[in-house]
Amino acid sequence: MSFNKSIIFINLFLFSCTTHFIQAEEIKPKNLICGSKSGVTFFKTNGLLTSKDKDFNNKLYLIDKNLRKEDFNFIYISEPKSSGGYTLELEKIKKKKDKHLIYFKENKPPEGSINLMAITVTYCLLNVKDLEKVEVFIK
Repeated sequence: MSFNKSIIFINLFLFSCTTHFIQAEEIKPKNLICGSKSGVTFFKTNGLLTSKDKDFNNKLYLIDKNLRKEDFNFIYISEPKSSGGYTLELEKIKKKKDKHLIYFKENKPPEGSINLMAITVTYCLLNVKDLEKVEVFIK
C-alpha cells in the first residue's frame, strides 16, 4: 500500500516539475505597427528601445508625428539595409516569468523586384502589457 502511494507521489511530483519548466504564456500586443523607413536620423540607433529609453519619443516622432508614447512601449529597429523592399513581421511574443521573448521574421524583397536604392531599416512598434525585461529574436 505504501509502495503505491510512493509511486503516485513521484509521478505527481515529476509531472508538476515538467509543467513548471515548460510554462510560457503567449502574449498578444495591444498595438502593433510595422514598416520601413529611410533617413539617416532615424537609424542612427537601431536595436530595441523601450518607453524608458531617452530616444524613444524621438523615434516615435520620426516614424509618424501623430504617434503617442501612451500607445506604444517598445520599438525594434533592424540593422540598415542597402535597399528598400525588406519587411519585418511579428511572429510571437512569449512571457516566461518576468521576461518577454519577442520573435520577429525579417523578409527579404522578392527576387527580381524593383526597390528603392537607399539605405533603409525595418521597424515594429508594440504595446505589450507589463513590459519589463525583453529579449528579441530575429529569423
